[in-house]
Amino acid sequence: MLALLGGGTYAGVRLALAGDEPEAAPQRTVTPGQTQAQPGGEASVPATDPAGTEVAAPPSLAKPVVVDRISLGQEPEGVTVSPDNRTIYVADQNSKDVHVVDVASKQVSVVKVPNTPRFLALSADGSRLYVTLFENNFTGNGLAVIDTAKRSLVKTIRTGPRPFEPAVAPDGRVWVPIHNGARVEIYDPQSLTEAARISVPPNPHWIAFTPDGRTAFTANHESSQISVVNVADGLVRKNFKVGRSPHALAVTPDGTRLVATNYDLDTVEVYDTGDQRLIHKINVGREPQAVMISADGRHAYVVNEGSDNLSVIALGDGKVVSTVAVGDSPRVNAISPDGRRLYVTDGRGKTVTVLRTTEE
Repeated sequence: MLALLGGGTYAGVRLALAGDEPEAAPQRTVTPGQTQAQPGGEASVPATDPAGTEVAAPPSLAKPVVVDRISLGQEPEGVTVSPDNRTIYVADQNSKDVHVVDVASKQVSVVKVPNTPRFLALSADGSRLYVTLFENNFTGNGLAVIDTAKRSLVKTIRTGPRPFEPAVAPDGRVWVPIHNGARVEIYDPQSLTEAARISVPPNPHWIAFTPDGRTAFTANHESSQISVVNVADGLVRKNFKVGRSPHALAVTPDGTRLVATNYDLDTVEVYDTGDQRLIHKINVGREPQAVMISADGRHAYVVNEGSDNLSVIALGDGKVVSTVAVGDSPRVNAISPDGRRLYVTDGRGKTVTVLRTTEE
């Protein structure tokens, strides 16, 4: 299979088909200031404050504490947090509203988008919010670009059918998994035009990058595979089988572990990012939909849509250390950059559950 650039030019992408010889595992790199500690170890990975200064990530709680619930919209789905921790953005998938919530005051403003908003991603500096759009009949497919300072729509880009959770690569380009198109579309943040396409197995839901920006992983739901993509040239280096229906992905801050939720198996799998070796397989709640990693890399927070709770996994030994009730039909979660708050959208509950993830 081939991947095409937006203008139709051959990009030279080859999928690893059954029977291909495995390629050598990439060297694992750690960005400056990171530790090489294994997930769950004593050393923590430095985070950054809003000024970009490295600070030690606070120790994460094995059992986060619910501290608030914010009533919001008709069916909150995608959620993300500003780099300064002060604002959360929520896509309301039963309207055409993107909610902007001031964390301190809980004041809410709304940015209207042309079609139903689904999932969100922020640029590294927080100035641009990218929102995937589609209707239930898979029309109105697009990527809305919002200026967060002006709280206004900059542009709506037409995409392939049913764009899912977008992700901003460390180089600033926006990767959009096209669920019904078996591909990832990549958009340039300056021109806001499509720069490349990468073919992956059906049907991509989620994208996660290693911290050094060299490798991307896509969760391909219907094919029960994860693709390993070399970011520099867009080559799919490998597709590997995982548990049934991988939905969401997250990479630990030290870049050594990939966590995947298997929606139809009620399990979470943890892989080595270098050789894709399975390290842990963990039973969690029903229909695990999304996952975030604590800032110190010790815990994975898994949203279980079918059981209205959050499973907390200690990544060191792959054990569920606690289960925390959240709202009705939780969908997506986001952790604040300082690692102190976790936000969970409760679709049928029409709320966002706020959890404290560290000691105050």
